Amino acid sequence: MRKTAVILFLLRIAKLAVSIFNISLSAKYFGVSVSRDVWILAFNCMLILDAAIWGPVNETFRAKFISIKELSGEDVAIKKAKALLIFTFLLSAILVAFVMLFPQLVAPLIASTYKGEAHRQLITMLIYVAPCFFVNQATQIGISLLNAYNSFYIPEISSFLSNCLNLLLIVLFAKYIGIYSLLIAYYIGVLILLVIIIIELHRRKIPILSNYRGVKYTDFTVFILFALPFFLPYFLGQLSSIVEKNIASSLSSGAVSIIDYSRRFTDILSNVITSILTTILVPILALSFAQKKNDEFVDEFAKIYQLGFLGIISIACMFTGCPDAFVSLLYNHGTIAPEALIQIGRLAMFYGWTSYPVFVYSILGVALISSNNGKKIAFWGAVAQILVVTLNIVLVKKVGIYIFPLAMFAGHLIAAFFMLAKFPFQRKKIHLQTAKYSFIILANVILFYLINNSLVTIAQPILKILFNFGVLCLVLGLQIFIFKFDERFILIKFWRKILRYD
Repeated sequence: MRKTAVILFLLRIAKLAVSIFNISLSAKYFGVSVSRDVWILAFNCMLILDAAIWGPVNETFRAKFISIKELSGEDVAIKKAKALLIFTFLLSAILVAFVMLFPQLVAPLIASTYKGEAHRQLITMLIYVAPCFFVNQATQIGISLLNAYNSFYIPEISSFLSNCLNLLLIVLFAKYIGIYSLLIAYYIGVLILLVIIIIELHRRKIPILSNYRGVKYTDFTVFILFALPFFLPYFLGQLSSIVEKNIASSLSSGAVSIIDYSRRFTDILSNVITSILTTILVPILALSFAQKKNDEFVDEFAKIYQLGFLGIISIACMFTGCPDAFVSLLYNHGTIAPEALIQIGRLAMFYGWTSYPVFVYSILGVALISSNNGKKIAFWGAVAQILVVTLNIVLVKKVGIYIFPLAMFAGHLIAAFFMLAKFPFQRKKIHLQTAKYSFIILANVILFYLINNSLVTIAQPILKILFNFGVLCLVLGLQIFIFKFDERFILIKFWRKILRYD
């Protein structure tokens, strides 16, 4: 399992590098502008709609599919998955048609203050991005099904290749069609990804796209009912995103882009860690729970939990120590005003801190889903989103743009605390583990803040990043041995090979 996690991590790191170049290109060509705000609002609207409707099903599909396959056999699981596929495509097609025919009804929901030319641009962009809803959901189902059959690498490699193609297309078309180059790049990349997924399904002889005889079209309800408790928190989560962007669009021109630029760093990094770990963890925990191996369930969770915390510590420390260096390196192309760059840097630091509660919330959610405790995560997930929305609305005038990461931190931290109390087995072990890692994160964040703001001043961005990375490796390496993390055995083995002691 650890080997799989490491390989997936390396693949995600490669994709991360491409994503960073993508962000830098966006800053270079589009800066902080109304056209980029429009792209973010319209494109995210489709992703939000997708997550609100299909997010709960996508999140729980693997656990339920594995459970059905284990208890009733593969043929039954495949037939039910086929029924879900038919229902998904039909409903998605209806929603895409609605957005394309009535974009004027959707636009005020995501940017109520937009008037005149900005409003017209938003309506046009909504029409163009509407099919994203359909193709994105198709890839999500395909990837989930491959993961359920322990196929993790092909989806990652194909996604990496499509992201590389995105970069090339943006460079080729940005000067000629402006912001629409992002749209063209997305469609071509995701369609190639979808084709590769279909080829892999066929290669592994997973008969999801053939022989629909005998399929009961009502069988999709087994997945919907299993995911039902999660629809409320997912809906509230997407409502929170809409409210955030609506409020941001009313603050100032370019505020939506500023928030997007600042959170993209940590979103990409934390998503790399969380998505890898949850991708691996769901099938393992679901199978352990179905076979009633409670000790194995806890042991596997604890290993991944610890591994994830090491990644989160790295994110929190780096963006506490040198957020301005990342901003300067990637965004300082002359298209973004200096005051906006300062704001992006501060926001990036705050979003770096949010990676901690979001990770704990997400990983505990996986444990609760895999142990059929969906109602508990649904309730606290809803509480988290209500808190985020409430804090954003109530405090935005006092705190300004910085309320968005702070509300996100507070809402997920409170929810994670109560979810921790609902862990299904051996709670004391997981509670002590969480307390230890939380203390380590807090101590490290304070250390990196003091080093960079009181002891060391480095102006050159690359040198500052390298300095902080070096300190991180030294500090984290020492702490792995001091606190007896299992990863110390991997480090010992690695150094023995280098020194040729073996």
